[in-house]
Amino acid sequence: MASLGSGSSPDLLVVGGGVWGTWTALWARRLGASVTLLEANEPGHAKSTSGDHSRIIRHAHGTDDLLAGWAQRSLAAWLDLESLTGASIFVPTGVAWCVSDEGVWERESEVRLRAANIPVERLTPDEAVQRWPSMSAAQLKSVLYEPTAGFLRAAAGVRAAARALAEEGGVIVRGSASASADGQALDENGTPIVAGAVVWACGPWLPALFPDLVGRGCEAEIAPVRRDAVYFAANDMEIGAAPTWVDEGQRAWGMPGDGPRGVKVGPEMDAGSFDPSAWPDEAHPTSIAAARAAGGLRFPAIANAPIVESRACQHERTKSGHYVLDHHPRNRRAFIAGGGSGHGYKQGPAVGEFAARAALNIDAMKAPDRRFAISKRDNGPESPMGDMGAPTQG
Repeated sequence: MASLGSGSSPDLLVVGGGVWGTWTALWARRLGASVTLLEANEPGHAKSTSGDHSRIIRHAHGTDDLLAGWAQRSLAAWLDLESLTGASIFVPTGVAWCVSDEGVWERESEVRLRAANIPVERLTPDEAVQRWPSMSAAQLKSVLYEPTAGFLRAAAGVRAAARALAEEGGVIVRGSASASADGQALDENGTPIVAGAVVWACGPWLPALFPDLVGRGCEAEIAPVRRDAVYFAANDMEIGAAPTWVDEGQRAWGMPGDGPRGVKVGPEMDAGSFDPSAWPDEAHPTSIAAARAAGGLRFPAIANAPIVESRACQHERTKSGHYVLDHHPRNRRAFIAGGGSGHGYKQGPAVGEFAARAALNIDAMKAPDRRFAISKRDNGPESPMGDMGAPTQG
């Protein structure tokens, strides 16, 4: 059997250095395990699911108490990571949910947020425009505002977690692995890599690694699709002047300008399938037009603003919209973590703890249903867009 060059095998091998893989490795190390993180590039590199500039983090999750709790745990972990590493990760812009219909999901979220003593406000359209003069009240019935939410600097967060892992005794190795039929990791020569257990956190590469478990047609199918994001040089929309927002009626989300990158807008639409080995250089023209139209309706400064940058973003979708977090059905020493869509980033710390404890069998956390299972999956609580509670938030 092959080793990873250290002369001894780790208790846990984590394949994939995105937000889930890095936090899984960090949690495993903090649980006392020896850990090796195997990443083909660098943690937080530009062409990873976790590699764009920013991701929304919010508390509201409708009736989904599990993910709401994970969001709170994760935000606390991100703040601790900031204190530990000195990295600037969380930006507390608040999150404004722009309601243009009956707002059932937002009402359910509001009830649970108030019960949990998480700050939340319900604003009329006039109150919202008074607070954020750059906002338009067009087609707006109300705004549910979470003042303690905001966005995370995504690539910076992964790099900080990787730095913490290395400083706490974890090993990061640049390289890749393939998978045997029962989920064991194999090196480039097809030789098994020695490790007590392995977590596969490989994002859009998982269907190719495990076609019989998460490939096309499987119950837990993970389908990589393309969701684009566009950055606009819009006036009066910098941090402090505009919130992070989610606009269900316009099927779009956005974040205020963070330095020279501009205002980020993501239309909630597919731009085709996604091949992670052939990454497009920029957003599709249809995505750019949709981002400008949706963003410009809610914030008119976007309508004619110059484009600073556009990005093609990968999005790993499951049929139910819920993650895949489960042991390989033929090997309890192999654990698969994928299907994060655009929501997995903010919950990276909680997902990492879940995966690490499950893989190492250390006080494993229990899900209330089978929403994360590879087989006999539950749909879990409903979401307003049929996709885990909100737009992609890429």
